[in-house]
Amino acid sequence: MRTSDRIRHYREKAGLTQRGLESLTEISQSTINRIESGRRPVKPYELTAIAEALGCPESSLVEHHEVRDRIQWTARTNSTAVPDPSTAKDFLFYLLEMDTYLRGVLQPIESS
Repeated sequence: MRTSDRIRHYREKAGLTQRGLESLTEISQSTINRIESGRRPVKPYELTAIAEALGCPESSLVEHHEVRDRIQWTARTNSTAVPDPSTAKDFLFYLLEMDTYLRGVLQPIESS
């Protein structure tokens, strides 16, 4: 699934219109439309704002993510994997991103 499709999927899952997402992100509806239609790539700061507004990790919105790709490969090769592990994968990505964020925040505190 492309990044544009993922953004649309999570926006619709959140019950938001493009105008609703515009009001939460301050990214114009026309820009959101171009991003979701694949006519324009999403910029990093826009991806961050969209993920925050949708309450999901940025990694769940991007087309390729190293950790997600590894997990999906592992799930395909594991015969005991549950049929739909997407919820578990999204939660795992959230935890990994939170770990990265906290390490960045706590490192300067520990150095003091």
